[in-house]
Amino acid sequence: MTTTANRRTDRGAPPSGSPVATYYLLAAATSILVLIGLAVVLSSSSIASLASGKDTEGSPFSLFLVQLAALALGLAALILGSRMPIKWWKGMTPLVFYGSIGLLVVVAVAGEAFGGNQNWIRIAGFSVQPSEFAKLGLALYLGLVLSRMRHELTSLKAIAVPGGIAAAVVIGLVLSGKDMGTAMVLMAITAAAYWVAGLPARFFGLGAVAGGILVTFLVFAADSRTKRILDWASTECDANDACYQQTHGTWALASGGLWGLGPGMSREKWGYLPAADNDFIFAIIGEEYGLIGALLVIVAFVMIIVAVMRLVHRHRDPFVQITAGAIGVWIVGQAFVNIAVVLELLPVLGVPLPLLSSGGSSMIASLAAIGVLMAFARREPGAQEAFAARPSVIRRSIAVVSRSRRG
Repeated sequence: MTTTANRRTDRGAPPSGSPVATYYLLAAATSILVLIGLAVVLSSSSIASLASGKDTEGSPFSLFLVQLAALALGLAALILGSRMPIKWWKGMTPLVFYGSIGLLVVVAVAGEAFGGNQNWIRIAGFSVQPSEFAKLGLALYLGLVLSRMRHELTSLKAIAVPGGIAAAVVIGLVLSGKDMGTAMVLMAITAAAYWVAGLPARFFGLGAVAGGILVTFLVFAADSRTKRILDWASTECDANDACYQQTHGTWALASGGLWGLGPGMSREKWGYLPAADNDFIFAIIGEEYGLIGALLVIVAFVMIIVAVMRLVHRHRDPFVQITAGAIGVWIVGQAFVNIAVVLELLPVLGVPLPLLSSGGSSMIASLAAIGVLMAFARREPGAQEAFAARPSVIRRSIAVVSRSRRG
């Protein structure tokens, strides 16, 4: 049987279109999201910084400075990671994957709880959420093992060992901390990896049934989850109690109109909308930048979708195809789930908006994942030759200055 990944790998005709378009799509989309995220985090976190009382001088920038530090680390990971060859990423995969599992074990044993979930640890005085890095580790690991055995995915044993077991371990460790939102993202990463690897459709049917049973069990295992879903589905939910957060998120979007109230002019950030700088940051984007700003964010994520699809369909390395598909579902799928929650299309799940929400672990892990995609894009068929043929910005600038002086 020829798998999906193998069918793509065997095509001999070179792909059409610009070989560098994928790289620039990722760079442009990431720039848009990071810049908007910085502006809105600065605006929405300022009130929380003042209210926290952690800064003795009453600075409104304390949380923003943490985000800025995380952005610097994330950009360093992106820049360095994007320059590494694919072979290097294959070699680093076990370290990233098993390292993230080790941190998840530490969380399960001695982690800190916040908002009902135990998913944090303290390292050098900073709170770290290892489950964010486990998303990248799982995507890389599944890409590595499934690319090597993609011809064998026709039996339950081949599906389970080692990819299925690895995914189950990561998801189980995350669920031990009661973080169902992150666990569902990890399930989506796993499904995407197996789909791109060419797993037969009949197994996806079995997986969907098993996943549905697991999710149903987890929902009814916690009264808070059941209540949250029932409140969301109810037409009589109290806007001042159970539906307070989603109601104020909707009000923020509605008050923004077409063009928004303007940068920094959000009203809901003044203690009315909980989690305004992370889980509900899309509501503040809509309030301050209006429908135009909200659509720009959605367009940027669509650009990432296009870039990932190009990698899956144009690249010849199955490791790249599978890993890119898994990362794409993580970044874009999580973004659309977050947006759906803000739009009241889904109950509150507690997942951040990648590249936009405040949170150092999410920012660093998301930018590192984009760096992996950009490394793949730099080695898309014909891309290296195209980059080598283009003069650098510095050389072009020197040439322009030289011509102007001669003129």
